[in-house]
Parts: sequence; structure tokens; C-alpha cells
Amino acid sequence: KKDEKIENSKSYETESEIYRDRMRELIQEIKKNTSSDKLLITQNGNEIYFYNGKLNKDFINVTDGTTQEALYYGAKFKLTNPTPKKENEQLLNWLIPVRKAGKPVFAINYGTGKKARQDLLKKSEQTNFVNELMPSFGAEIPNVPIQNFNSNNINLLSDVKNFLLLLDPKKFKDVDDFFEYLKETDYDLLLIEPSHSGKFMTKEQISTLKNKKNGASRKVIAYFSIGEAGDYRSYWKEEWNNESKRPSWIVEENPDWKGDFIVKYWSNEWKQIVKDYQKKLDEIGVDGYLLD
Repeated sequence: KKDEKIENSKSYETESEIYRDRMRELIQEIKKNTSSDKLLITQNGNEIYFYNGKLNKDFINVTDGTTQEALYYGAKFKLTNPTPKKENEQLLNWLIPVRKAGKPVFAINYGTGKKARQDLLKKSEQTNFVNELMPSFGAEIPNVPIQNFNSNNINLLSDVKNFLLLLDPKKFKDVDDFFEYLKETDYDLLLIEPSHSGKFMTKEQISTLKNKKNGASRKVIAYFSIGEAGDYRSYWKEEWNNESKRPSWIVEENPDWKGDFIVKYWSNEWKQIVKDYQKKLDEIGVDGYLLD
């Protein structure tokens, strides 16, 4: 059943634009609910930076950077599978103007092999994006950076030369084991899930991670799903495991990711969950959020 506002709206060209506008509104609320120094990086969905085919100048400065999965490799959930030319061109049509507007672009590719790595290094030089090659789609295995580690201080996202994407720390015994691993790395940027089995890293641990092993500063960004609910999150109620007892704002399970559920992210109930989760992330002192 379509949302009543969408049924009655006359001021929007398409339903898709309404959904994009609501996502922009949610991100603006998230920005308003935290300190001004918090970094916001969007995950995919880069069409939200455009309106009627043109860069949305009212929204572009709300966030600090963006990501794109499978920009060059990882199409159809197959490792090292090149992204079709037409799809790649569409993604670049969004990403290049965003990069020219001063926003760093972090490309998350999936695959293995020297040839793909060399290709991504070349493409990074051409576009001024930061490309990485992830060895698995679950983001549970650390990636070896395309560009070498360095001893530079990372004061801005534009300083980043490499990044770690580790969103499922299940291979680690617990949150402390996960922290100990991260502490011994030299990535410029950590894009991480800051919890393990429901337990979050402490503020002290996050503070430690803001320095690389070599002593230089870096940024620690927490994964923050704002378009889907997870049945493994603390806010998930046991009764929701029964489909008939789920609230109306939970639409359906994501067919590609078991345990993740598409939501009506403009719902007031969901917005409150987002706000509460954001408060928890702020309490542990991360530098910002990866808004998925």
C-alpha cells in the first residue's frame, strides 16, 4: 500500500524523488542532532545529491563524503566481476560531480588479484577517488590497501589515501579482540561496526583507535544503517520475529541480506530509533557515521 502523502502529492515529478527527498530530510535531522564536527559519509544511493538531474546545492554540504559499492568490481555479488559499462557510467555520472564539489569518494569494490588492484590504482589516479578491493561481500575480512600505508596525520577526509571496511567482526572472539586488532593497524580511515555481539567499544577504545599504530592521527567512522532495521540490534523486539506482529513501518526482509529489514525511514517510530542509536554512537566518541 502506497503512503498517503505519495498518493496525494502533486509537487513531485516521481515517487522516487519523494523517497529521495525523505532520505535527505532524515540525514539533515541526523546532522542537526549531533555536534558540528561529526563527519557524515553516505553509503551508496548517490542520486540523493541530485534533483532533476542537477547537483542539489542545498544538500551537497550536509555530508562530508560518500561511498559506492561495486563501482568497478563486484557486480551481481560475484568477486572480481566487472561492473557493466552502462551501470558504471551511471554511477560515475553521480560521483564525479560530487567529487568535483569537494566531497571525497570512497569506492568499495569486491574481488581479488593483482590485475584488479593495478586497475583500481590507475582509476584512483584518473578520478581522484579512493578505491579499495574487498576480499568478501560480508565485509568481515580486512582488505589490503590499494595505496600503501603512510605516516601522515589525517585531519580531513580529503587526506585519506586508504581505508578499512570491516562491518561484520564475527571472526573476532569479542569486542575487545576486535579492538586489539584495529589498534595494530595503520589505515587512514576506519569504516567499522563499533560493536560485537551487542557490546559496544568504550569511549577509551575509540579514542585509542583515532591514532594509527605508527602514531599518526586518523578518523574512526561507525557504520549506521538508517534505511534498514537489523534483527540483531538492541532495539529489535522479540515479537517482531513474528511477521504478523511487526510494526507497519517494517516493510520486508532484504532478500540479499538475511536479518536486515527495509523500513519506512520517514516513520516517526523509526526516526526515534535512529536518534537513540545515534546518541549511543556519540557517547563512545566516534568521528562520524557511515550512513547506509
